[in-house]
Order: sequence, then C-alpha cells, then structure tokens
Amino acid sequence: MNKERAVTKALAGLDTDFVKAFSEPARVDILKHLIVLGPCDVKTLAGKMPQDRSVISRHLSVLHKAGFLNYRKDGRHAVYWLNGDETLKMSERLVATVRECLKLGCC
Repeated sequence: MNKERAVTKALAGLDTDFVKAFSEPARVDILKHLIVLGPCDVKTLAGKMPQDRSVISRHLSVLHKAGFLNYRKDGRHAVYWLNGDETLKMSERLVATVRECLKLGCC
C-alpha cells in the first residue's frame, strides 16, 4: 500500500459520529454542563443554555448516537449523563488514528 492510500485509510478514523459531534460548540457546552451538573433532563440543560429545548434535545440525540451519552426514561422525561467509558475509548481511538498518520509521515 502506498503512503497516500495508507494515510487515507488511517484518516477514515476521523470520519466518525464521535468527531462530528464535536463540530458544534453547543454540543461541547452540553457535555461541559453534564460533567459539572451530572445527570440532567432537557429542561434543566435548556435552563443553562441560550438554545430552545427542541434544539437541546436534537443535540442530545446526536451526542447519544455518537456514544457520548447514556439516558434513561423518567416518566415523560429523559435523563442524560456522560458515558465516560465509551467517551474514553473513542478518544483513545482518535489518538491512535493521529499516531498512525504521524507514523506514516503525514505531518
């Protein structure tokens, strides 16, 4: 495999829901709030942020799909919290992708 193909293959590790979830500053803010506050529902998070509840809810859905969050239903409400183990695993995969690219001489 030539260098360009190897780098392209390694960079595929950056095209993930995990990385895409970080592309929106509001989602990063949600993660920060969940780390500080612990488990929260949409109403609580919306009270801490400038976005509407519907926007917060959509961001929570993206974060959950990416593996950052766990949730449980509590009556009509969903309570979200950080999935620390999965977030750590995905972060380690991201670091491994960058290391692989560096080994290939991309930078």
